[in-house]
Amino acid sequence: MYRTLIIRLALILACCITLPAHAADEAKTPPAPLPAPTDTGVQPFGASLFSGNFLKTREDGLNPSYVVAPGDQVNVRTWGAVNINDIYTVDNQGNIFLPDIGPLHLEGINNRELTNTVKAHVRKVYTNNVEVYTNLVTSQPVAVFVTGLVNNPGRYNGIPSDSILFFLDLAGGVDPALGSYRNIEILRKNQTIATIDLYDFILKGQIATPQLQDNDTILVRHRGPVVELAGNIARPALVELKNDATTGAGVLDIIPQAAQATEVTLVGMRNQTPFNQTLSLGDFRATTLQDGDTITLRDDGKASTILVNIEGEYEGPSVLSVQRGARLVDVLNHIPVDPNLANFDAIYLRRASVAQSQRDAINDSLFRLERSSLLALSGSSNEAKIRAEEADLVSRFAERARLIDPLGRVVTVQNGIQQNILLEPGDTIVIPTSTQIIRVSGEVLMMHAATWRDGWTAADYIRQAGDFTDRADKNKIIVHHPNAEVEIIDPDHAHIGPGDEILVLPRVDKKYRQFGIDLLDIVYK
Repeated sequence: MYRTLIIRLALILACCITLPAHAADEAKTPPAPLPAPTDTGVQPFGASLFSGNFLKTREDGLNPSYVVAPGDQVNVRTWGAVNINDIYTVDNQGNIFLPDIGPLHLEGINNRELTNTVKAHVRKVYTNNVEVYTNLVTSQPVAVFVTGLVNNPGRYNGIPSDSILFFLDLAGGVDPALGSYRNIEILRKNQTIATIDLYDFILKGQIATPQLQDNDTILVRHRGPVVELAGNIARPALVELKNDATTGAGVLDIIPQAAQATEVTLVGMRNQTPFNQTLSLGDFRATTLQDGDTITLRDDGKASTILVNIEGEYEGPSVLSVQRGARLVDVLNHIPVDPNLANFDAIYLRRASVAQSQRDAINDSLFRLERSSLLALSGSSNEAKIRAEEADLVSRFAERARLIDPLGRVVTVQNGIQQNILLEPGDTIVIPTSTQIIRVSGEVLMMHAATWRDGWTAADYIRQAGDFTDRADKNKIIVHHPNAEVEIIDPDHAHIGPGDEILVLPRVDKKYRQFGIDLLDIVYK
């Protein structure tokens, strides 16, 4: 029942569907279709910024740029003409009071200027023989509102020198679906004191660092126009535009294209009408973008040369750069070989597009084999059991056979003449080594390799390998020639040349004996 399918499948697995030259030229992989603009779940550029890292690196309030504020505590030590060693709290008027010296205004003074400021004030009273040392002990905590398009709006505690990123991280970060990464305002008494663009921080390390005060507000505005950038880029992302006049160059400054990107597909809406356009990379840089555009960068450009690989018996480099449109025989004329070692009559190609076709053919044949074994009819209950066991074996065989990686061999010799076929990028030219070895495998008693003898048929080599097994099909064998050609032929009439491989196929059991036993049992009863 499965004879035809098994023979076909064995042929596929043995030689991976070698094709003649004219068929190989037509077996080219079609260009991939353009990706449709869909919701792919691409994250906004900068979405990974808020993952709790800023919570672990908060300020301590004692950095040199810290500005003294009411409630801060300052340690003042003097020696010489006057001795002072105490900690003073900056009052609501921004002053501390030093004994025998008087009030000293410190609010608004940078931490780095604290010692010089106190020293200058002390020397107004004690002009000579006095030294001063100061140290900012603690800073006054502040409570800051974080609101707008953040994940967890609220009022959060910190210290004045904590960064804006620290407070945003406390609030769960910017809402990736609605919030803006480029328009974050810091408000004090309903007045904007700073505007932050997180893209400047991500790309340039630049960010405004105003010292916060109690009841300041960090407001994340609504997200501005957004475009989706995908294809041959460093990382697909949603890019927020700074303004409505942003061009492609501005977007590529944020997420650079891959080195091989040459063409751009732009899909969006213009004047409430669907719009799509293919541009060169240069034209895209000058194109004005709009909210909702989908930008796909591709490597559609074709080089004037292609790379082909060389394997087997040759001299020189293993990879050649040849002009696009070069043909096999023309390239072979420039490959140095040793004529005593190379088999010129057996040159063939390996091609990726053919390998894919072979893989598809193997899967199709395995599917047909499984279907035939599962749907086979039985004449008795005993035969049905045998069929079920056979179907299980076929399924397990098919599972393993699908792991085979086809070679994509292409026969380039017809009637002993090498065909001058067109080469494709990535082709491998195989120049076999001359050999006198004949290999015999399959359903023989001993897999065997013998030297070639003029005039011997396949049956002679099979007898030398111990002859057929009990499961062998003695009527037809597969002969695999060094040039990747395959023949299915009677072993007594098979002409064998140097380097050929003989594959003996298995015979399919028809189960006539079991059927006859079941039939006699029925008649007897």
